[in-house]
Amino acid sequence: MIKKNIIALLSLMILSQPVFADFKEHFDLGTQYLSNYQYSGAITEFKSALRINYLDNSARVQIINAYLARGHHYANKEKDWSKAADDYRSALFYMTIYPTQNSSQTSSAVGPVTQNLNTCLNMLNFDRSPQSRYTKAKALRAEGNFSAAAYEFNKALGDKSLIKDCYKQTGDIMKLLGNDPKAADFYRKAISVSPSDTDLRLAYAKLLDKLGSEEAAVEEFNYILTKSDGNKEVLYSLERIYKRKLLNNPDDAELNSNLGAILQKQEKYDEALSYYKKSEQLNPGNINTRVNVGTLYQQKGDFKTAIIAYDSVLILDPNNVNVNLYKAQCQEALGNHGAAQETFKKVLSLDPSNSIAQSELFNSAKASMTTAQFIDYVKKNSNGADTTEMLYNYALELHKQNKLDDAITIYTAVLDKDKTGEMYVNLAIAQTQQKNYDNAISTLKTAQEKFPESSLVANAIKDLKSTMLNNQLNVAAEYFNNKDYQNAAAAYLKIEPATADTMLGAASAYQNLNDIPNAITYYKKALELKPTDSDIAYYIAALYADSEDYTNAEVYAQKSLALNKTNQNAKDLLTGIAEHNTGEALQNGITLFENEKYDESLVQLNKVLSADSNNAYALYYRAMIYDSQQKYNEAIADYKKAISINPDDLKIINYMIAVDYDTLEKYKEAYNYFLAYANSDVQEDEYKTYAKSRAEELKDYVNETPAASKKQ
Repeated sequence: MIKKNIIALLSLMILSQPVFADFKEHFDLGTQYLSNYQYSGAITEFKSALRINYLDNSARVQIINAYLARGHHYANKEKDWSKAADDYRSALFYMTIYPTQNSSQTSSAVGPVTQNLNTCLNMLNFDRSPQSRYTKAKALRAEGNFSAAAYEFNKALGDKSLIKDCYKQTGDIMKLLGNDPKAADFYRKAISVSPSDTDLRLAYAKLLDKLGSEEAAVEEFNYILTKSDGNKEVLYSLERIYKRKLLNNPDDAELNSNLGAILQKQEKYDEALSYYKKSEQLNPGNINTRVNVGTLYQQKGDFKTAIIAYDSVLILDPNNVNVNLYKAQCQEALGNHGAAQETFKKVLSLDPSNSIAQSELFNSAKASMTTAQFIDYVKKNSNGADTTEMLYNYALELHKQNKLDDAITIYTAVLDKDKTGEMYVNLAIAQTQQKNYDNAISTLKTAQEKFPESSLVANAIKDLKSTMLNNQLNVAAEYFNNKDYQNAAAAYLKIEPATADTMLGAASAYQNLNDIPNAITYYKKALELKPTDSDIAYYIAALYADSEDYTNAEVYAQKSLALNKTNQNAKDLLTGIAEHNTGEALQNGITLFENEKYDESLVQLNKVLSADSNNAYALYYRAMIYDSQQKYNEAIADYKKAISINPDDLKIINYMIAVDYDTLEKYKEAYNYFLAYANSDVQEDEYKTYAKSRAEELKDYVNETPAASKKQ
């Protein structure tokens, strides 16, 4: 059973505290809700009352009572340990963390409430490690349960890595709850852990400003400006603070000067100048104000007026390093390089380690000298400083601007200081860009000797070779595109080592020169270098076909197709070669037939038919050879197939079949074919006349029985 620990409402009212009308309304309503056991409504009203007057101890005690009462309800009635724990956390927050030093303490109740909270946490098996409590705090804050979250953030302080954020988060919550002094306390604690956190210091500074702690706020704002120059929010806050200060002390020269500096940083130059002038009137001997006036005109780009201001300071303090530096910058901006360089030298005589003056002296020299003069000037005016990096960076800058001659001059001047090979590599790159490949190769060879393990140098050598190859390819391609094929071929063949691409380029050039033998030679070399390329094999086949060397054409077309079964060009070429071979064999067969060399003719015709079994003319001539050999049935079979394939051009076949059937004494069949030929549209000649007469003779045999026909 959770013990009931209700803190008695303090009857003593602090009469010295101000009375707020809205506060009383919320307080009375909260008290009414609490007496009616409406705990959530009471908590809301007491929170509102405390936001109006965070110092009111009675409202603080009452909100503690409300949280405790609701926590007891959740624990004892609903057994909701999580909600009960959150309410006990909130009660403990208002008991131990929220109060100011002047608030009446409730320490006597802290122990029992803590015990009640621990009972709930035990029921929840809650992990009490700092990281776990921090995670819980983040979740509670995300839910809007700020007071419970703040309690857990303070319980997570055991982990050093969480301290800063826990303090900051608690400060944020205090600020949300209207307790700005406590928020400032927690921000200050967070800053002590992480002094360089400018965002945190900015939140703290703004809160100090709100609380009227102007000096502390200014100190924080100025610190932030040293870390983030030009922060508009900071500058605006400082402007407000100093303007408030000036309302009370309008004749304070330092305040006027400081406000001018703040306005200057905001680029409110005219307004800043008015405050500087007033400061100078109030304290004419303050040279800082004159310096600020000079920097203001320098920022505006009015360099002549700035120099006048700086000179007025130098009369009083001729060795002021910063003022001499600012003056030199203005002289340089006006193009007075010689005067600027002398003033920069003066700065360096006063402060030899002034890197800004050294750098800007050399920048001035750059603008007024040749590269060679500049290198010599740097050597004479370096005051013993190592200028390698500065010169090298300048060389890189010139290189980017494509001022290659100047870049190469400076790279060469600092080359002996190269410790990694980088300077050698950039020199070689510049030489390559000038197409001075021999010098680039020499530079990288030297680099490789000095830095044999350098991958940077090794990669540069590889890149240079690639660049040289690309350049040679571009030269060859330019010849080719300009149709200067002879020089194109020579350029491609000059490239070493030879590649498939260079051999293809040479072959294509020879092909365009109609030098087919050389074209074939270099296509073959390309194929040797790239033996799996189906297209190269096809190019060779096509050239052989164009040269009417169909045997080699077929070999390479077959090779192309073997490398790529989908190569349509190779397929089409093979089809064309096959058609050519068939046509040639057919013509040979016909010629041999006409010369009565039947056996030889038959070999050629069979060759045609093995490639194309439906070649009607091959069938026709083979049938005639069969006739000469008295193989009438074989002849009839070929004739019939031939005419079925080409009935329009081979109508004579009807006559030939008729004769063969007639010879075989198959008169009915003979009659039908003679009649077909006689009725065809062929011209009248002896064959047609004979077909008509023989059909008439055989007419009587058509309807007779085979026996009767044989008897006749």
